[in-house]
Amino acid sequence: MENICKYCSFKEHKSIEAISYCFKCQIYLCNKCLNIHKGFYDNHPVFNLDKIKEETFTGFCQEKNHNIALQYYCKNHNKLCCGLCTSKIEGKGNGQHNNCDICFIEDIKEEIKNKLKDNIKSLEELSNKIEESIKNLKTIFDKITENKENLKLEIQKVFTKIRTDLNDREDILLSEVDKYFDNNYFNENLIKKSDKLPIKMKISLEKGKLIENEWNNNDKLNSIINDCINIENNLKDIKIINEKIEKFNKNDKINLKFINNTDNIFSEIKNFGSLTSLSNYDSLILKNENILFKFIKLIGNDKITNKMNLLYRSTRDGFNYLSIVNKINNKSNLLFLYLTGKDRIFGAFIQTKLENIGQKNDSTQFFKDENAFAFSINNYKKYKILVPENAIGFNNNYYVLIGNSSVWNGFYYWQNVINDKDLITKLKIYDFSKNSELTEGSGNLTELEIFETNFN
Repeated sequence: MENICKYCSFKEHKSIEAISYCFKCQIYLCNKCLNIHKGFYDNHPVFNLDKIKEETFTGFCQEKNHNIALQYYCKNHNKLCCGLCTSKIEGKGNGQHNNCDICFIEDIKEEIKNKLKDNIKSLEELSNKIEESIKNLKTIFDKITENKENLKLEIQKVFTKIRTDLNDREDILLSEVDKYFDNNYFNENLIKKSDKLPIKMKISLEKGKLIENEWNNNDKLNSIINDCINIENNLKDIKIINEKIEKFNKNDKINLKFINNTDNIFSEIKNFGSLTSLSNYDSLILKNENILFKFIKLIGNDKITNKMNLLYRSTRDGFNYLSIVNKINNKSNLLFLYLTGKDRIFGAFIQTKLENIGQKNDSTQFFKDENAFAFSINNYKKYKILVPENAIGFNNNYYVLIGNSSVWNGFYYWQNVINDKDLITKLKIYDFSKNSELTEGSGNLTELEIFETNFN
């Protein structure tokens, strides 16, 4: 907010900017006039204009070049104004309120008084609410901060465990490399021993010839026998070293290789982990936190699981084939969730756009989708769609079929809508790889939810 900018009220100093204002005399004072004024009226309330903001009431209009006392009230703008503000001639800073509902300040006194009472009451009521809201805000902030720090610790624990396991695995592999080369090739000790081998052989040979010449010297018999034993041991060591050298010379190709047996490990590391807000999931089927986390891990694709917009819910929109079709027609990237009577949860993902459902003459309309798949939360398994050309099919007013061309062998929602009084909702899920039903004994369908995902 800008400071008030006024000029000295003394006629001879009217071009000098005022630095103070006397409320008693209602005049603006420059530096020279201020000193004189203090000498005559030491008890007058004088205020430094540098410290007076627009909200400080002076009794004068705050509009530029309006050195006039405030006499009027503008009902349109709820603002005090002066004669220049209400001037019929508009321009040069005048007449801003010439078309407004204007009255004298005295005439609005009672109305303002009544408003003041209402405002005081509202402020008192609001004050208690705001204090409680601020208290709750601080409590929520503390919980959020605690949650944030706990989340960071959880992430750090996971990555610390990964780094520890990686380091341990690295140490094991490095140790295995050393063992392999030591056992199959040679080590540094062999090189050192081989360097000494000729001298060792020469010494043993010379020693042996000397013993032959002194063999009949019974005075040295103990020493001679001991030397013979040493020569025999040296010969064994020499033969062992020689065998290793020959083995290496015959097998000088290194066959040991390091194999990365996880195809996309670097890509997986870059995309490892994700942050998921539980508020993103408007699902009754996934309302249990453990089931939700299991679902997220099973699908393993943030683009599918991170943003899910609910299109259809059977208990909300009705167990009706046409209700389903109307909600998903011309949509793509759809996630189907099925809940049976015994809390078994199944689902499917259909990426292709389902254009103009029910507008073809064929009794059953199929859509091709190479990226479609089905899954079971309870079995924690994803199932490949064996016939991508028939990834999802619609039979007018009868059923929605996912995963196969045969009505009786697939992942489908079936409702007979011919007789509205006797609605039948059935669900059959098959393990497409084994052609075996997974829903036997699990009860009929109790909930179906269809979501549009953020997958692109």
